[in-house]
Amino acid sequence: MSQNLTITPLGGLGEIGMNAMVFSTPDSTVLVDCGLMFPDDYLFGVDVAIPRFDHLVSQKDKLKGILLTHGHEDHIGALPWLLPYVDAPVYGSRFTLGLVENKLREHNLDRWADLRPVKGGDRVVLGDFACTFLPVCHSIIEGFGLGLETPLGRVVHTGDFKIDRNPLDGHATDLDAFRAFAAPGTLLMLSDSTNVEREGFALTEREIRASLREIFGAAKGRILVSLFASHIQRIQEIMDLAQAFGRKVAVSGKSLIRNIELARDLGHLRVPAEALVQVEELAGFRDDEVVVLLTGSQGEPLAALSRISMDEHRHLTIQKGDLVLLSSRFIPGNVLAITRVINRLYRLGAEVLYEKVQAIHASGHAHREELRIMLQTVQPKFFIPVHGEYRHMVKHKRLAVECGVAEERAMVIENGQPVTFLPGGGLRLEEAVPAERILVDGKGVGDVGQSVLKERQLLAGEGMVIVIIVIDESTGTITHGPDLVSKGFIFEQQYAHLLDDAKCVILDVFEDTNPGDLKRIKEKIRSSLRRFFRKVLERDPVVVPVVISI
Repeated sequence: MSQNLTITPLGGLGEIGMNAMVFSTPDSTVLVDCGLMFPDDYLFGVDVAIPRFDHLVSQKDKLKGILLTHGHEDHIGALPWLLPYVDAPVYGSRFTLGLVENKLREHNLDRWADLRPVKGGDRVVLGDFACTFLPVCHSIIEGFGLGLETPLGRVVHTGDFKIDRNPLDGHATDLDAFRAFAAPGTLLMLSDSTNVEREGFALTEREIRASLREIFGAAKGRILVSLFASHIQRIQEIMDLAQAFGRKVAVSGKSLIRNIELARDLGHLRVPAEALVQVEELAGFRDDEVVVLLTGSQGEPLAALSRISMDEHRHLTIQKGDLVLLSSRFIPGNVLAITRVINRLYRLGAEVLYEKVQAIHASGHAHREELRIMLQTVQPKFFIPVHGEYRHMVKHKRLAVECGVAEERAMVIENGQPVTFLPGGGLRLEEAVPAERILVDGKGVGDVGQSVLKERQLLAGEGMVIVIIVIDESTGTITHGPDLVSKGFIFEQQYAHLLDDAKCVILDVFEDTNPGDLKRIKEKIRSSLRRFFRKVLERDPVVVPVVISI
């Protein structure tokens, strides 16, 4: 049998999140990353979105392994929904697998998972594939790019990366390792497109530390820092600066506490025990002796920073003279929530610094010049941009062409579009596979479809009116009602006269309809009331008739 190589993206293309890429030959399959995406505002009640795994599960007998580039949710978060259906080892760095284990423990899956830690430079054989783990710098420690050896040639998947020209603590993208792996010739490169629109280079962590040092030196009161719980390198910088300026550090937020413990256990955080204090103990220190690390940099309503901004935190309140640092980027869908938190903090008397007004955060994704350096380092024959919205991928493709990839060999593909590389050096596009995202709501997976979402949108936008009628089965007369209950539609006391008119509409329907035909009565009540409310109020609530015959 000829050895073809097929690449099938199940998520992460045309979007930032939900990364999952399947590599397969006739005999072997590997999955690179298994991420989720947090829902848009209009997906009312939905917890997360995950890729559709049907295509992968259909190949589970030849699935040799799951390769994780790093530990962010958009790369590991969907594992609890995949692992019950496949039996394959999961490879990643010790820190990445520590985060995975915590996540699986929440779903009672940790005992069954085969987690295999690897280090930079390690090579593992997976059927027809071999993978070399290439260290990269990102906004989380122990991230990897992947060097895949396949029957058709070498493939480089950069993962999420940046090129820090002056790295701290050895957190660097190992371009020499990429160059060495690519030296025999690289068939294909798949590369992070997130920041292709940003010219030049991303800020370095050394520059961020210098900016934070200046802020710490000028601060007269308490310093409260909110950041991503997974950004261990930034947490180390805050800890070091707190010690340098004689401040104790308290931590508020479960995910921060959990990740700090994991990083300390693995030797990635150097924090003397005496440097940390409990949040409840802060009252015993002067304001200029305190730093507080907090979750909630994205305006999450239940996170520590949001609760403090609403004066609902059990142990912490904002006071005049506090300095709050949001040391993370504003994720586009969270901008409104974050600005609300910032405004509330100012109302309570705090000063707030964030990326747009002070250099206190550096992106973990390569800017345009860094992407160019990676392309020039690997020099692939074919190029497919990944991890970005559609415009990002188009611009990254153009950059690849500028860097020497032939126009016809730089491709923008979308989720569900398999590409097969053929032994003679050609390729073909296969028939698309199902790749729509699956919505997870509580314990329900995939049961929230378009009709349910439309109903939730109507309920959110227009509210609901419940009509209750009890009919005597023997006489066909109304023995109770009609009663109308408004939920999110109108204030009943203010519009009592309107509800009385609506009752008359219901009675007219009842008079014109056979009382034994309950289905017909419900349909006519629903349509007549919606027509009435549209005419009188120009509103269109969900009408739920409850007609009981006894």
